[in-house]
Amino acid sequence: MACVGCLVAGAAAPAEPVAGAAFRLMPWPARAASPDFALIDADGRPRALEDYRGRVVVLFFGFVRCPDVCPAELFKLALVMRQLGPAAAKVQVLFVTLDPARDTRKVLKDYVRAFDSRFVGLTGSGPEIDRAAANFYVVYARVPTGNDYTIDHSASTFVIDGTGRLRLVAPPTASVADYAHDLKLLLAEPERR
Repeated sequence: MACVGCLVAGAAAPAEPVAGAAFRLMPWPARAASPDFALIDADGRPRALEDYRGRVVVLFFGFVRCPDVCPAELFKLALVMRQLGPAAAKVQVLFVTLDPARDTRKVLKDYVRAFDSRFVGLTGSGPEIDRAAANFYVVYARVPTGNDYTIDHSASTFVIDGTGRLRLVAPPTASVADYAHDLKLLLAEPERR
């Protein structure tokens, strides 16, 4: 079963064209607010976007049992990290589960680290996940499948600069080269306070 995000390239607010923009991913409108979250990592530590200040954050919402877009996106991001080389030390990939009932902290940690040991999985209560998803315009729904369920979800990936401002949104069709290009541009920017 394909996820909603594969059919609809994410539910993020539409990006405005930026004259002369060098970015390949979709720019987030400069006047739009930058979303945040209050979740916990796989080690039980409370986490918010502020904890990653100074690093470029790549944020994706999904679930461990996702059969298609989630592992494909995490694999792509692992390739991006390899392509960035030493600069990857200033990038943090975060994976927020949309299935906290099944994606325990240990399951989540093992899952994201199978793609790259630097990736961090985030979870929380149902309402905390709902709030974080809504802040990033991520839509998802639990869909029954016989005696089990799956989760249909939008599949945009969000790129936040070192100052904590959401800058770019990537559809599932974004390439490794597109990500690497744009992350290098963000890493080269002077930190704005």
